[in-house]
Amino acid sequence: MKTLNFIKKYAMAIVAGIAIMGFSSFKLYQKETLTDVVFRYQPPGSLTDPYDESNVKNTAYWVKDNEVCSELAPQEVACSIQVPLGNTMNSGNNIDPSKVTIETSFHSTKNYGVAPSTALTPKYTNPINRQLHP
Repeated sequence: MKTLNFIKKYAMAIVAGIAIMGFSSFKLYQKETLTDVVFRYQPPGSLTDPYDESNVKNTAYWVKDNEVCSELAPQEVACSIQVPLGNTMNSGNNIDPSKVTIETSFHSTKNYGVAPSTALTPKYTNPINRQLHP
């Protein structure tokens, strides 16, 4: 009898607790399904040669984004890559430079694009470049 009274008295609290646990587990599941993070190349405007090889290789100039660049434009200078979540830091907001080395491809003097990762286990995938002057 005491158990039944207890359940009646705290039924709403019990239901709320179960709902919180259910929503929390759903949130964890969503985090686990994210496997790759898209980064776009966005160097500061103060650079004299923004597409110089050393700048393209600088992981600090790659910013988290929601969409990859278009593959329809001529592939000339760095635009976007997809990085496995395990190769990022700060909850996927930055590329981890200790795990990812950006590889480049020469386009023209001081203009480089991003090249495919040649590591046995790719450090990033889907390298897309864009047209230098649309």
